[in-house]
Amino acid sequence: MDLSSLEKFSPKIIFSIESDGFIIKTASSVEDLKLALRLRHKVFLEEGLNRTHETGLEFDSFDQKADHLMIINKATQQAVGTYRLIHSDFANVFYSQSEFILDDFLNLEGSKLEMGRACTDAEHRTGRTMDLLWQGLSRYIRESRTRFLFGCSSVKSTDPAFIFSIVRSLHEKGSINFDLNVTTTPDYTFPNAQKNFDEAAVDPGVLRTLPPLLRSYLHAGSQVYGFPALDVDFACADLLTILDLTKLNKKFAERYNPLG
Repeated sequence: MDLSSLEKFSPKIIFSIESDGFIIKTASSVEDLKLALRLRHKVFLEEGLNRTHETGLEFDSFDQKADHLMIINKATQQAVGTYRLIHSDFANVFYSQSEFILDDFLNLEGSKLEMGRACTDAEHRTGRTMDLLWQGLSRYIRESRTRFLFGCSSVKSTDPAFIFSIVRSLHEKGSINFDLNVTTTPDYTFPNAQKNFDEAAVDPGVLRTLPPLLRSYLHAGSQVYGFPALDVDFACADLLTILDLTKLNKKFAERYNPLG
C-alpha cells in the first residue's frame, strides 16, 4: 500500500474525553492517525517481529477506511494505546474476512463494529490503560449504535499443540461456538485443524496465558467462533471473537455502560 493513500483518511465519528493525565479520542486528522500507526510500528514490527518499515508506520489498506481510537499521554503528547474500528455503517469489507469466512454473521440483523490492531506501549500495559480503551470503545459503541462487536484476537504462538489446547480448554468452559459457519480462509488455515482439536489437551492453566485483551473480551461475554487462523506473517494465531451486546456481562455493562 502506498503511504500517500493515508492522506485520504477522513474520520467518521469524532470525540475526545480527558481522564487523569490522558486523552481518550478518535483520530481526527492525518497527523493523529500517524501517531497511532507509529505506535503500531513500535509494538507490532519492532517489538513483535524485530523488523522495521522505512516509514516508521505500520499500516494497510483498511486504515483509511477506519476510525482509530487513541489513548494520548498528555505529558508527552504521544499515543500509548490504540484500536482500529471499522463500522458496518461506513464499510462493507472487513479485515477479519481475509482470515475468516463471515457471511452468515455479517448477514445477521444489527450494526457491527470490527475491532482490530489493538496495542499499547510497553510502559503502559496496565489495567488502567485497558480501562481507558474500554471507556473509549463504550463511547464509540453508543454513538454508532452498535449491536455486535467482532474481530481477531491474537495469541503470540503458532504451535498447534499450544493453540489447540487453548481452544479445547475454552470449549470445555462453553466459550467456543461453532454456529454461523465461521471457518478460516485457505491461506490462514491450520493444517490438520480438526485432528489437532480432537487430540489437544484440556488444561485450565493455559487460559491464564491468554492476552489481557482476549481475557477482557471473554469476561464481557464474547465467544470464540470456529477454529483459529494461522497468521504466518505476524507469527501468531488469531481467534475470531463475537460479542452480542444484548448479552453483555452484567458487571461489565454496569462498569462501562456501552449501551447508554
